[in-house]
Amino acid sequence: MGCNAEHDTILIQEGIPVPKTKRNEKYLKLDDSGIWRLNFRVPARFGGKLIRQSLYTEDFDTAASIRDRFVVPILALNSGVAALEEIGKSIIAAEGSAINHLSQLKNIINASDGISLTDAYERYLEWMERSSDYRPGTKKKYAENMAVVVEMLGNTKAVGMLSKDDAVRLRDRMKEAGKSATTIFHVFSIFRGFLRWLNKEGLISSHYVVENFLIDLPPVRKVNTPIIPPSKADDAMNAVKDWTLIPRVQRYTGMRIGEVEACFTGYLGCGIVDVEEFRCFKITKDFCKTHADRVIPICDKLAPYITQKNVSMARETCAQFDELGRRQESPAQKRYNRAIKKIDGCETAKDHSWRVYAQTMMIEAGIDDLIVRRIVGHKDSGNVHYGYTAARVEAMKKALDKIP
Repeated sequence: MGCNAEHDTILIQEGIPVPKTKRNEKYLKLDDSGIWRLNFRVPARFGGKLIRQSLYTEDFDTAASIRDRFVVPILALNSGVAALEEIGKSIIAAEGSAINHLSQLKNIINASDGISLTDAYERYLEWMERSSDYRPGTKKKYAENMAVVVEMLGNTKAVGMLSKDDAVRLRDRMKEAGKSATTIFHVFSIFRGFLRWLNKEGLISSHYVVENFLIDLPPVRKVNTPIIPPSKADDAMNAVKDWTLIPRVQRYTGMRIGEVEACFTGYLGCGIVDVEEFRCFKITKDFCKTHADRVIPICDKLAPYITQKNVSMARETCAQFDELGRRQESPAQKRYNRAIKKIDGCETAKDHSWRVYAQTMMIEAGIDDLIVRRIVGHKDSGNVHYGYTAARVEAMKKALDKIP
């Protein structure tokens, strides 16, 4: 049913509000004090920011005029770009020769060839050097993999002009060079992250450049870490009679062996500390590259074994970390991984299996998923603000006490 403008005017003049169905209040919201507010989210391609701005007026027509003047053009521009993207998709689907991929369409519209791979690569390296999110070893690995891509695709190639054909050529050249499926997978993963960063920084103008590198890759053979059977846990923990403390810590904390050794050796500030009256292993943010230190309480089954003498003896067997933060298996770890495989039911197990064991046992005991994730250090956006308060440390200790 259409609106009767003359009737609505009379209602407004008489102080009777027009029903929402009879006037367009989209992107507008009336607050409790009768003031109109602008309430809309900027399209993702323009940043995705949520706008909640008071318009300082009680008059709907004034508020609607502001909205129509400033908001509608942004949304119209978004629709226009989306339409151009759909045109590009159609061209791709039809395998047309005019434009062989969507990112070229956007660069034609922008009248720019865009940044070259070499320049983009150098900027990315500079950004990584300034960033605190990457370990030295990770930076080195990313730089090496990116260098391979830049060389294979061409130093002067414009990033915004990269097509799916370029992605296929990169994959095929890496296969011809004898690169493993795992290496190819990691190179493509790192390169897509690089492209997303360029898009975020505004150095390229299309997310379809990233999508061009979502192609079929050689299958990676992935074997999940096996769990140690609970009935064999004691035997597995004592597989090497003179090297039992580190497996015991892993069993009752779910820590990685490198984390245990970092705590025993004090590497990058890691160690054993008191947090709100509980003894805990502390893994610093510098070691695990997170925004906060991670603490794992020492449970009752483990506490009697964490003595100065035992820790000192275990420290002597720990692997050394190099200048890039990497570690190689220590002779004791290698010996343990050979010995544990001789136990029935543990033929494919290794030291990392204790991490799976601890997590599985806590889940089966009904421990809250957020607490389990906090203990084992799994990243989860849903618990970013899950703090290390006294109550939470206590909750984590209770969870660890339930591991058999």
